[in-house]
Amino acid sequence: MKYTTLIFDLGNVVLTNDWHYECPEKFQEYSDYFGITYDDMERGWKAFWPDFLKGKITEDEFWKGFLQTAGSKTIDVEHAKNLYRKYQKENENMLNLLDRLKGKFKIAALTTISKEWLDWKREKFNLDDYFSVYVSSGYSGIEKPNPKIYDLVLEELGVNAKECIFVDDKEGHLIPAKEKGMLTIKFTNQRELEARLRELGVLQ
Repeated sequence: MKYTTLIFDLGNVVLTNDWHYECPEKFQEYSDYFGITYDDMERGWKAFWPDFLKGKITEDEFWKGFLQTAGSKTIDVEHAKNLYRKYQKENENMLNLLDRLKGKFKIAALTTISKEWLDWKREKFNLDDYFSVYVSSGYSGIEKPNPKIYDLVLEELGVNAKECIFVDDKEGHLIPAKEKGMLTIKFTNQRELEARLRELGVLQ
């Protein structure tokens, strides 16, 4: 099969996850500044992330609700936003991998992320240098593993599912893609991903 299209998740694949990744420094800064524990943060996150990821509330509304629910001693939305951005990073050397693949394949991002965070990451990490299509929960109002979002990315790309390889770190997100005919790869680390892409003849 000749593959023409590569579809990547962003969080925990190309970049760090939006929140739940191993970053003690980030959580410590939130704790020190806002006077809240990790459990407090989880309470705030769970209360407002579901609406934020689907574009139902703005980032300012998210952080305000997050901090209030967490019991923060101060509702400093701008500082919360800046801390979030401070600790977002590339995952391993994935942008270099995308650079080696671009021009040879259509490359798309299929990701669960809010509008504001996706827009910021596109600019911060120059993602438009690699991705021609973005389908996100924030802009579509649909999140993985809802089958509709996989149909949407195929429609945006104008390709058949059998032409596509989809890379995601969550097994549950791979299942609908596989059912639609995509070849799927569960991401664990860059080295294993590159080895699999070489097996498939995608990477030299």
